[in-house]
Amino acid sequence: MELKFRKFIVAAMCSMILMIIVTQVTTASEDSPPPSTAANAEIRKDSPYDYTLVWMSDTQYYSKSYPHIYKQMVDWIATNQAYLNIPYVFHTGDIVNKWDNEEQWQYADEYMKVLEKAEVPYGVLAGNHDIDLKNNNSYKQFSKYFGQKRFEKQKTYGGSYKDNRGHYDLVSENGEEFIMIYMGWGISQKEIDWVNKVLAEHSDRIAFLSFHDYLLVSGKRSPIGEEIFEEVVEPNENVVATLNGHYYGSETLIDEIDDDDDGTPDRKVYQMVANYQSEPEGGQGYMRLLNVNSNENKIYVKTYSPYLNSYNYDEAKSNPGKGELVIELPDELG
Repeated sequence: MELKFRKFIVAAMCSMILMIIVTQVTTASEDSPPPSTAANAEIRKDSPYDYTLVWMSDTQYYSKSYPHIYKQMVDWIATNQAYLNIPYVFHTGDIVNKWDNEEQWQYADEYMKVLEKAEVPYGVLAGNHDIDLKNNNSYKQFSKYFGQKRFEKQKTYGGSYKDNRGHYDLVSENGEEFIMIYMGWGISQKEIDWVNKVLAEHSDRIAFLSFHDYLLVSGKRSPIGEEIFEEVVEPNENVVATLNGHYYGSETLIDEIDDDDDGTPDRKVYQMVANYQSEPEGGQGYMRLLNVNSNENKIYVKTYSPYLNSYNYDEAKSNPGKGELVIELPDELG
């Protein structure tokens, strides 16, 4: 009799524990945001942002030494695609640290496939570490992993230049029409001419231009950046922003351009460099979130690490707001 009573008590206690666990799981799944966004009050779905573009750059040390951070970054994007309405991701080069290291390419290949499986469109370009500089800037290894064939079925993919040495994507979201143009390392007049051709063909779209080398962290343009500014940015009225990595740190240069020569600026061009690889653990997963408010015609740029669940990394302590800015989108083009 005593044995039966003990069994009854044990069974009852197990049932109570199971009910508590089930209740907690159900409550969490119904009432709480995903764990990876629970602490992110600034980018919750009830925020004023209609959608969020994500910008990664210089993941080379993650591919080399910290692949778990690379994985956490792309997992966070995939997990939050619907929650934050993420229609697109930029990557501005140095995908790997050493162009001929097969293991690094395999890590990058595996983790960028996370976005593909989640059907999150993205664009990439080759940085100086992704190509064979000693062999006439050979793109052979980059093309093997991130050539045109990998992207041509992507819904945003517009076209390629020399097997994805350059390419462009067409992104349409919440009434905004964007063209995202990329050009990898080793830009000459032929590459500039191709970018201008594509811009002219899509002059009705807001243009974001991605390079690896353009703006220095001093806030001045590099030599190739200055050439691009004069030959591409200034003549094309739909260019609103440039993105690049390569140089350690982050900075923004805003130029006001008078397109019709009437003495009054007609647009602002936001030129941004962001590269966190000099920080511990290759950058600790910091990347940029471009949060779009369509009614205001503005993009609120923030720097965030899903690895640390933290905004603005260490530079915010000495220079508050450096990792944040507001981009004003044009009311209309042309």
